[in-house]
Amino acid sequence: IHVAGTNGKGSVCNFLYNIYQKAGYKVGLFTSPHLIDFRERIVVGEKEISKEYVVDFYKQNLERFKEISPSFFEWSTALAFSYFEDSKTEINIIETGLGGRLDSTNIIMPELSIITSIGMDHASILGNTIEKIAKEKAGIIKENTPTLLGANILEEGVFEQISTLKNSKLYKAERSTEHRKYSLPNYQIKNWNTAKKATEILQNKYKLGEIKNEPHKYLTIKGRWQIVGKNPLIILDIGHNKQCIFELRNQLKKENFNKLFLIVGFSKDKDISTLLNLLPKAETYYFTKSSNDRSIDPQILKTKFNKGNTKVYHSYKESFNKAKDNANEEDLILITGSAFLIGDILKEFY
Repeated sequence: IHVAGTNGKGSVCNFLYNIYQKAGYKVGLFTSPHLIDFRERIVVGEKEISKEYVVDFYKQNLERFKEISPSFFEWSTALAFSYFEDSKTEINIIETGLGGRLDSTNIIMPELSIITSIGMDHASILGNTIEKIAKEKAGIIKENTPTLLGANILEEGVFEQISTLKNSKLYKAERSTEHRKYSLPNYQIKNWNTAKKATEILQNKYKLGEIKNEPHKYLTIKGRWQIVGKNPLIILDIGHNKQCIFELRNQLKKENFNKLFLIVGFSKDKDISTLLNLLPKAETYYFTKSSNDRSIDPQILKTKFNKGNTKVYHSYKESFNKAKDNANEEDLILITGSAFLIGDILKEFY
């Protein structure tokens, strides 16, 4: 199952992995980015790929790497496919890295192509309009292979045109988000609807018993509205683009808390001005950076942000501890903006 999209693809992959896993299938899962350990990207059954397999694969292919100079993601893809073959998996859930058409995962012939959502991210690489980005994502649509669109995709015309050309039957996930009692954010209910629809499309090939309509039981992904603390409520979310920030703002309206303390760190390739303007209203903004070289200097964030009470910490540890010191039991601390920042917080504190 091949999954592309601006947002939601990692969660849809995680839902599918858990659904098929619980049904007794041997499932391979290839996703990115990782939060703490590279091996999170490649999973079979409930186990991450072993260190030994990674090292052996690298050693065996080193001469070929020297010849063709694959990118980090390209050789990771080859590693995943090799591992799945050796593990004799029955179903593989494959997430694209960037776009779809030219993504290294796009050499596969899937049973189903899924496009979860379309938004303006990586515009410098994929194109500077929604239509251009949609066409790049639509590059995973294959001849005579069904395609599933996530709910709320506005660029359906692009996908209808390409799927007609390729004789690909086009399905759409339902839009309902009525699952509030399960403590998942609305955006995860959209992803659940997409994953459930995928299993219905594939029901003839990959039979499943009844799937309980309890999405929280099929979600194990980290860093997506992940609650790691209570009193104060502490939530981690890798929200890193316009769509993500909108979803976070909508979700915050449904939460019960007194004051919001927002810890934010972005990568250098993001549209910083747009994202800063979209941030929810908070008691205090803590601008910080992850340990990754791609992190933007938090002082730049403060300079471009002209509202609210802002503090700058070049140490994510210090920003987190300061927010905890200042928050009361009924407050909410939200850490967002980057997978790297969330990974650092998880590794350091949880």
